[in-house]
Amino acid sequence: MRFLTLLSLLTLSFFGFSCSNNATKEVQLIDLKDLIVDTLYLEKDTLTKDLKDNFSYYDTDSGEILAAFLNHNLVFFSYPEGKQLKKQRYEVEGPDGIGSFVTGAYVDKNSLYILSQQKELIQCDFNGKVINRWSFPEVSEARKYANYSSAGYNKVRKSGNELTFVDIPYVFIEGFETYEKWGMVFNTESHTFSNFNFHYPKAITEYINDDQLGLFSHLYLPENDEHLIGFAISDSINVVKNGKQFWKWAGTSESLEFKKGTTVPSGEYIVYQPDHSSSKYNGLDYDTHAKKILRWVRVKGPTLENLAQERNRLLVFDKNLNAEAELEFNRKEIGMYGFNTPHGYALSLYSETTDDMTAFAVIDFSKINPRK
Repeated sequence: MRFLTLLSLLTLSFFGFSCSNNATKEVQLIDLKDLIVDTLYLEKDTLTKDLKDNFSYYDTDSGEILAAFLNHNLVFFSYPEGKQLKKQRYEVEGPDGIGSFVTGAYVDKNSLYILSQQKELIQCDFNGKVINRWSFPEVSEARKYANYSSAGYNKVRKSGNELTFVDIPYVFIEGFETYEKWGMVFNTESHTFSNFNFHYPKAITEYINDDQLGLFSHLYLPENDEHLIGFAISDSINVVKNGKQFWKWAGTSESLEFKKGTTVPSGEYIVYQPDHSSSKYNGLDYDTHAKKILRWVRVKGPTLENLAQERNRLLVFDKNLNAEAELEFNRKEIGMYGFNTPHGYALSLYSETTDDMTAFAVIDFSKINPRK
């Protein structure tokens, strides 16, 4: 359990965490549904039945659109009507092939960028053609392999002429605590790769070989020129700016219990068995409408005997990571993670979703009035 006594605060500082007054500041507890201001509906078909959170909004010469890459298809919807405007299929093989294993994608106004096969970054046009290919840089022996991926809600993001994405381990193993080149930046003008570096907290050594508690989530905040990295086991967030890093409190007021998983040999392989009842910090995002940083946390996970015991919260901070509210929600009703629209942040709304339409609850976080 997490008990914030003087001794534990000193221990957290030793392990690479830092705490501010936000650690003890009382924040509002709100039902997420109280912030719903609208419902967005998008058409779907057999190839787009799993519409979730990977949308980009653009205001174009021909109108407002939402774009997403899903199942090797680039789809465009009118906004806010939700009518499907175009669906473009991309080949797996051949001169315009993007590979069968796509781990991340980003749609901008002019082209589609794809993380392919853990080998290359591919730029495509909107008609299924490959424009450019760039091989990822080799990683050091200390890393062993690279996994450039959007797993754990690590979106591929773009600011100006730079794409940012991360190399997130499939599982955290011994030695990774001293590695630092987890972040990748690609300059779309110079066509060059570079890194933004950060370290795991030292406490990660307690969770080696856990494929859930060894995860992190990355968010780039252009307004502050900061990379924010939230770790599954850390109340604090690692802030990377100008090549330096520091920790800032961004945790929940709830008591959390991080339960380490186990491993089981299976022939030549190792089977990882996380404890799904464990607490865990999940993804990060930024609401561009209300200018809020969002952080999801699983306060308590389910067990086979008691699936209903799962509890989740969405933590809301201003752009300087000052806590404003904690939002309770039921994952059976409202999805975790979403996307930006001009009128708020959209989250899957399961109660309104049908075979023909996917519904999203539009959340207006600006309705939160932070306590002074």
